[in-house]
Amino acid sequence: MTSPDPTFKVAISRYALDRKIPPGDPFWHDLTGSYDNRTVTSYDLAGAIWNGHPFATWHRNHWRHADNYEAGQHIALDFDTEDHRSTLPELTTDKFIAKHGAMIYTTMSHTPEAPRARAVFLLDTPILQPANYVLASQALLWLFGTADRQCKDACRGWYGSKSCDFEMLDHVLPLETVRHLIDQYQQTGQREKRRVMTQWAGHTDQAEVADALRRIPAWSIDYDEWVGVLMALHREYGDAGLSLAVVDGWDYQCKGTCRR
Repeated sequence: MTSPDPTFKVAISRYALDRKIPPGDPFWHDLTGSYDNRTVTSYDLAGAIWNGHPFATWHRNHWRHADNYEAGQHIALDFDTEDHRSTLPELTTDKFIAKHGAMIYTTMSHTPEAPRARAVFLLDTPILQPANYVLASQALLWLFGTADRQCKDACRGWYGSKSCDFEMLDHVLPLETVRHLIDQYQQTGQREKRRVMTQWAGHTDQAEVADALRRIPAWSIDYDEWVGVLMALHREYGDAGLSLAVVDGWDYQCKGTCRR
């Protein structure tokens, strides 16, 4: 007797789209409230994506907002380098994706001249806390240096891609593997924080500081450590010595209703 296909908690929009919605378009209101919490197989999700339906984590009252988060059983990564690194053949050779990925598809923004793709991972266990979902997304982004680093919030909606190119891998990512990645990610961040705190003296190059900051996970260190990094920057560079854009870039995280 064959075992049934595994199922996953994914919210899928009732709308099938063939284009991205421009910022400020009134349709955003309807789209944000169009997500139905569903329990689907990987092939159900693949079919919805191929037909142009956006998808997201589970939210209360169909409304995609950080305060309404209920559960997340997928993590998606965008590869927008517009070169061979963002092609389906290249991504399928990655060992982690080949072992744990559910599917890869070309996004709406993809063209043959400027390739873009999205890798989707389906978890064996849903993540019930939004902060933990963000941390899991950050850990995968840390693992993949060429993925879009802004794609980590718990309320993100992911566009489908009507009639896109598709690579169905049909693997499941164990939550235990994600926890292991989180441990590695946080340990690396702590080591880099200690290294940066001891080596900043005399360094005035903003690009070097920005690179060092990117190695410290701002949203997984605790508040006192976060303040400590900012105070160390202030002591070393003063109010005007270091561009606020450098600090803002490190400290940035999307909140509330998130569009993509």
